[in-house]
Amino acid sequence: MLHGFRRKPVLASHDVPLPGRSIGFTAIATVLIVGLGVAGCGSSGSSDTVTAISKSEFLAKGNAICTKGNAESNAMAAKAFGDKRPTPAELKDFFKAQAPLIQGQIDQIRALGAPSGDEATVKDMLDLAQADLDKLKSNPALAANENQFDDFTKVARPYGLTACAQN
Repeated sequence: MLHGFRRKPVLASHDVPLPGRSIGFTAIATVLIVGLGVAGCGSSGSSDTVTAISKSEFLAKGNAICTKGNAESNAMAAKAFGDKRPTPAELKDFFKAQAPLIQGQIDQIRALGAPSGDEATVKDMLDLAQADLDKLKSNPALAANENQFDDFTKVARPYGLTACAQN
């Protein structure tokens, strides 16, 4: 979800083969990936109960969200750029089209809730993703730079959101 435009000597299966540059978003980042409130569901009684999610389920669902988002992003990149290397201006425009996709990944991962005991970690991680995305939204020219979601990636990758925090 929330991985940005990266230069890689070898392309991974999720990358669009562009000369000297691959495009995808990690995400959320999922990503992608912001002010997490633990997802709860209202009960018919007087108190609310929190829907618990295991870490393995959170990671499986979060990585699935980012894998789907990365595939959508890569398809859009292939359509937009084909085999040519995008210019900084094209990357800026492409990011503007991608921002809602990345935001959706962050929101979907947030809606999963957080594993018990990891609420603060997940919240911080998604706050970083949102901050990275907001920085790009406020200055889309940054889309031409590599590692736009580094802050998020540094936390998400070790946690296990590998599809969302690709190197």
